[in-house]
Parts: sequence; C-alpha cells; structure tokens
Amino acid sequence: MSVTFDFTLVSSGVPGMSLVMAQNEDAFDAMTDEFDMTVISGGGAPLDNSRLSEFVHLAERAHLACDFA
Repeated sequence: MSVTFDFTLVSSGVPGMSLVMAQNEDAFDAMTDEFDMTVISGGGAPLDNSRLSEFVHLAERAHLACDFA
C-alpha cells in the first residue's frame, strides 16, 4: 500500500529554515488560505525550523499528512 503525503518539508539551504512544498491542490489551498503562508518562486513556503512541529500539528488537524525529506 502506498502512502501519499500532502506536504514535503525540505531543507531550504539556509540554516534554521525549511521549505514547505504542497504536493496537491488541497494542500496548497490550506497552506495559502488557512495557514496564511507566503509562497515564494518555486512553489515553496519558507518556515523557521522552530515552527515545524506547529506546522505539522496544524496540518494534522486539517487531515493533511507531512513527509520530511
């Protein structure tokens, strides 16, 4: 059985920052509308590493799954 994730959390190349990448339209809508995140070129939303657990919790409450890459 394969698992589909709604978000992929990746290293941004900047110390202390990650990028949240939406993997489908529902995840993108949640990221921009409900979570009020700003998307930069390339489709990712920067997120301070200290807020990763908060983001994962918000995503889970919205029934969305995260993958760490």
